[in-house]
Parts: sequence; C-alpha cells; structure tokens
Amino acid sequence: MDLREERFKLNKDTPIPLYYQIKRMIMNELASGNLKLGDKLPVENEFCECLGLSRPTVRLALNELVAEGILVRKKRSGTFVAEPKIELRLDISIERFRDHMESMGRECAVQVLDLCIVDKIGEINQRLKISGNERLIYLKRMWSVGKSHIVYNATYLPESLWDGLKGQDFIKYDLIEALSRIGKADIKRHTVRVESVLASKNDIDLLDIDRTRAPLLYVADLFQEADGTPLCWSISRYRGDKVYLAYEISIK
Repeated sequence: MDLREERFKLNKDTPIPLYYQIKRMIMNELASGNLKLGDKLPVENEFCECLGLSRPTVRLALNELVAEGILVRKKRSGTFVAEPKIELRLDISIERFRDHMESMGRECAVQVLDLCIVDKIGEINQRLKISGNERLIYLKRMWSVGKSHIVYNATYLPESLWDGLKGQDFIKYDLIEALSRIGKADIKRHTVRVESVLASKNDIDLLDIDRTRAPLLYVADLFQEADGTPLCWSISRYRGDKVYLAYEISIK
C-alpha cells in the first residue's frame, strides 16, 4: 500500500471527515484485492507524512477498523488485515461450533484440556437440580479455527454419567453425540445466556490474546431433557475480536 500513489489523495474541501476518508480508502483497497488477509498496513507516521494528517486523525480511523474486526494490531509488529470475524448464532450451541465452521469451509480443531471429577459447586449443583453433596463431571475443551484459539469451554454434568462419558472421544464427538451414545439423547430444551466480559489473565493465557482488558463473549448454556431434567451446564468464552453475535427475528 504505497500512500504516495495518486488514488490515495484526500479531499480536504468536503464535509466528509478526514478519518472517515482514510477508513473508506482502506476498505476500497480490501474490496479491490490490493489489500489481502495478513497484509501489513503502513505505520501511523507514514499516513501522516504522505497524506498531511495529524496522528489523532489517523489513529481514529485505524482504531475504528480494529474495533470493527477489519484490522488487527500485533504488539511490536504493526497493524495487519484481520481474518473475517466468525458469525456466532444463538441457535448453534458450542457443541455444533466445529460443524458450523466446517460448513463455511474453515478448518476447526478441538482440544480436550481436562476431563475429571470435581467436588460439588453449590451454584452449579443447583442449576443441575442435583444433591448439594454430589460431585460433578468437569469437561474443559478448546476450539481453534486456523491458527487462532477462538473459544474455550467448561461443561459440568452430574457424576452419575461418569461411567458412560469417561471413555468417550471428545475430539471426534461433540458432547451431544457422546450423550446420545450412552442413551441420553432426549435433549429438548436449550437455554442461552450471553454477556460481554473482560478477559482475565487466565483467559488471555489460554486464548493467546496479546493485550489486557480484551473483550470476551461469555455464553452460558443449559441443556435439558424432554421432562425438564437439566443434563449439563456449559460456560464458553469466545474472543470478542474474533466473533460477532447474530440472530434472526420473525416479523409478524
């Protein structure tokens, strides 16, 4: 992206803000294919010198494109064209995330980080409507798309399911498939709660996030059987710079 080329000249006599003209210039380069995934943009000083702009004007344009997921900043490396954000739909649970990615032609891998029995957790035992003293199955997994960690998940189930689940291959099968294989396929209700949270140090380390106070999409899922019996409680943390939430509404 050579900012000295004629097509990058800005119009300072128009009411269109200069920062927006920079944004539109970069978007045009992306649309034309002159800028591609992974390409590095000129540094802020180069924008200022070639276009006769102040640094705050340039920074505002680049910051907005970073916030929109079009560009990404890498510490000590610069600003690059980002991968397109992943559409996260409320009607597709974490258990179908890999299928969703593969249906869009994107490579997705699952890693099992932990599978064990843990002591009771009061709030979760209540959500699962099991005895306050009953232990829980704890399943922790990571989903990666391409080379990026996108989401990790902690799922809790009653200990009574342990014998059936401990030998399941959670890289090959998702949890719904694994439950089906042990005769627990009658899931009829899926309740979802979504929040925006800031990444903790643990989140940053697990998801390879390169900055503090990064946004995460926190999604909690409760799966219930046809008779209303809760089967599992699941908490997923998605990178906010990699996904966006989408849903459809029927207009009556």
